[in-house]
Amino acid sequence: MSLSIELSRFLIALSISWFVTRIPLFLLPRITLHDLPLVDHPAPLPVDETLVLQLLRVRRAYWASIPIGLVPIVLGLLMIIQSPSSFGFGLIVGAAWVLIARITPFSLEPTGRYPYSMGLIHELNRLRLEPVSCCSISSPTWELDGVRCTSCHTLLLAESRPDLGRRRSDNILAALMRVILLDGRPFVDAAEEE
Repeated sequence: MSLSIELSRFLIALSISWFVTRIPLFLLPRITLHDLPLVDHPAPLPVDETLVLQLLRVRRAYWASIPIGLVPIVLGLLMIIQSPSSFGFGLIVGAAWVLIARITPFSLEPTGRYPYSMGLIHELNRLRLEPVSCCSISSPTWELDGVRCTSCHTLLLAESRPDLGRRRSDNILAALMRVILLDGRPFVDAAEEE
């Protein structure tokens, strides 16, 4: 067979397995049995119990791509065992790419290792439970670049907000592409400490 046909089979399989392993992050937080009362995107979120529950839900969907990513790897291995297949190799490479990206931490900070790390969830829960001493009437909200006090705009936690599975004003295809390309990571950098 020609090189262009084999290359196109490889790229198609790579795209399919790369897409399939990211589907849980898009679907699971948005399709639920118990809908949480979250404000629509891009409004800032109040740091409350609903936010912590949604983060735990999205975290579960983020890590669900590992067992789902094993399916294209097994199928690709079966194809390669039967005969040398560029399609099978593409399935393996695409799924392995996503799995390696899942288990590789972004930074050494406990809150920034993964988009939905338990360290980040614990910090947000701490801000929810403990009174903040920035002003007399403090109510923390999670903006795009960090958690700030609504009253005095003091930066309480310098962590960007990842995709939380909320309804968006843009269409579903644009939201799907954003989740697939960014893999749940925040679109903006975290605010600088003051």
